[in-house]
Amino acid sequence: MAQSRKLAAIMFTDIVGYTALMGNDEQKAFELLRINREIQKPIIEEFGGRWIKELGDGVMATFPAVSDAAYAAIKIQDACLKTKAFQLRIGIHQGEVVFENDDIFGDAVNIASRVQALAPPGSIFVSGSVQRDISNKNDIQSAFVRSENLKNVKEPVSVFQIFSGAAARAETANPHSAKSSVVPGFDYDVYISYRNNDNKFDGWVNEFAEKLKQELSSTLKDKLTFFFDKNSEDSSEQNGLDRSKDAEVKSLIFIPIVSQTYCDINSAVWKNEFKVFLDEIKSDRIGSTVKLANGNEASRMIPVKIHEIDKEDVKLLESELAGSLRSIDFIYREEGVNRPLRPMDDEKPGGNMQRLMYRNQINKLANAVKEIISGIKHRQSGSAVNESSSYQPGARQIVPNVLKTSVSSAIKVQLIDRQRPNIYLAWTSGDLKESREEMAIILQKAGFNVLPAVDCPAEDETFKEKVDEEMKKCVCSLHMLSGEFGRRFELDEEISFPQYQFLEAKNKIDKAGTDFNIFVWQMSENSTSIKPAQQNFIKYIRNNITRNMMFSNSHGPMQLVDDMRVVIMKQDATVYDSKDTDIFFIFNQQDEAEASTIVDELSLEFPVETMNILPDGEDSYREMSSQQIPRSKLAVVYFKYAADWALPFIKQIWKQVGGASSPTPMFLVGEDNPQSNLARNFKAPRVISSIVPKETIPTEVKKVFNNIN
Repeated sequence: MAQSRKLAAIMFTDIVGYTALMGNDEQKAFELLRINREIQKPIIEEFGGRWIKELGDGVMATFPAVSDAAYAAIKIQDACLKTKAFQLRIGIHQGEVVFENDDIFGDAVNIASRVQALAPPGSIFVSGSVQRDISNKNDIQSAFVRSENLKNVKEPVSVFQIFSGAAARAETANPHSAKSSVVPGFDYDVYISYRNNDNKFDGWVNEFAEKLKQELSSTLKDKLTFFFDKNSEDSSEQNGLDRSKDAEVKSLIFIPIVSQTYCDINSAVWKNEFKVFLDEIKSDRIGSTVKLANGNEASRMIPVKIHEIDKEDVKLLESELAGSLRSIDFIYREEGVNRPLRPMDDEKPGGNMQRLMYRNQINKLANAVKEIISGIKHRQSGSAVNESSSYQPGARQIVPNVLKTSVSSAIKVQLIDRQRPNIYLAWTSGDLKESREEMAIILQKAGFNVLPAVDCPAEDETFKEKVDEEMKKCVCSLHMLSGEFGRRFELDEEISFPQYQFLEAKNKIDKAGTDFNIFVWQMSENSTSIKPAQQNFIKYIRNNITRNMMFSNSHGPMQLVDDMRVVIMKQDATVYDSKDTDIFFIFNQQDEAEASTIVDELSLEFPVETMNILPDGEDSYREMSSQQIPRSKLAVVYFKYAADWALPFIKQIWKQVGGASSPTPMFLVGEDNPQSNLARNFKAPRVISSIVPKETIPTEVKKVFNNIN
């Protein structure tokens, strides 16, 4: 049979858990194949599809039209749901394929298969090429999922989900179902307005809306509601719809997606959404502007610009807004190019640190929304506004820390707000995948760019190449460790993927003159749950801590991120006026009350200098401690509640002041409450460690001091 090339929609289906079932109950497994065949084949034929073949527990079919493939997939999932016999994964992609001898071949087939593999049980995933053709179908509900790097596919593929079942049909029938705002009297918190053509072909607005929702969910405690018509039609003249009903939706914040065509005074979007919102906020109880916590005022309309627009459009907008156009831009800037910025653009190589990053703009927009919502809630509750605050939406203000000590001149830590630095967030063992994703969001909110922003490559060599490529762009790395060793290399089972990344990072700081930093976070210290290989790995890290490394047992990510921010963004030169003393007493702010009592008693007999370490500046204090310890006869590191801080701190300080050759002995002392402190002993030359009751600590310090002098 001769070959023929055609554009087709390719659909793959797969029975969830079939392999395991085959091993346990072969008869039942074959029965499921029969049921699957009876469900799918008639539906595929009903929508003009062609049953190509069965692939074990899967089915491959083609359709001449993308919409037919989507309708068939929805009906198949609904039928499968009714049987309750099994669940299916379904993936659809559109592309050119080769038909030969009742089979099909080509890259499009491979992409469809890989899209199907990404789908959760009971769901339908489609590629961007499919989404472009179904975005104008009012009876097909879809949402952007993510951009995915597929094996043997050069460019990332945008993946969308099509919704099936009664819930989706209810949403389609009534997309404007009753909602509620965080402020009584309003239907929604955020209204997203756009021209249909800015979303129809590539789903840009769908993707933007989902990304914004995700960012806001991690930015605000309140769950915000959105008015966003995924199947927006902006021409009432063409489709006979009355878009004025949309304008009746009362929203706190209005986000117009300003494109090259948005500013059209004859469009339904302009007349029935943009203009109506402006008119409404002039007379509602909140007004057109909101007073923020810093005393400034912000408009309840936040334009998002996705194109450089004509001067006439700028003038039109500014006349309507009664002021200069202040927008948050999502524009990919390159000579001769005028297109919307996309998440995948963040991963493109380039040395221009001033270029717009999609993730940064989403964060900036989310912070702006947060500030407006907070301002409105303050106003509604009658709360006072802090007029002196200098906080600006989207910018993290880092102020100098002044630490109170007994040193004649206070210790001053000067911090600067640098351009968003890149952090290499190491791929983890499988059990920490979700924790890594959460950490990425927290880091982005804290003012960092997070790399890599893609899933961990499956192939060993590709993985190594990606590690080297991404780590070169970063000022530090963060390694999250659990009790699992992680995936091992095929040709070297002694090395895991997480371990390889740490060793590569260590190679960077071992090079002379580097300012690269490594942060290691052990998320669990339960030794019974740590695999032997992982125990050896953690032991290796602890025994090889250097000046540019920090090992943390923090119980939460926020504290860890604050410590990282101080390390990365501090000035190179730290100002500290050290002086000679007998005892240098170091403690964490968490233990301030207990430490003060001990210091008061010691001060009756010895000159004592103290350092109260605040949680957000630990690394800076290590630098200052390394200056003060050589000028002291004894350094005491005390802990009670801050036990997780003490051990890595003294290990690093010990190395910084010379280790076994340090002229000043160190005394690590902790209380016997809580009992977990019993595991905090550290044995090393010139270091004494002990766990004793609080009331005996002054006596123990005096004893140690007298023995060494």
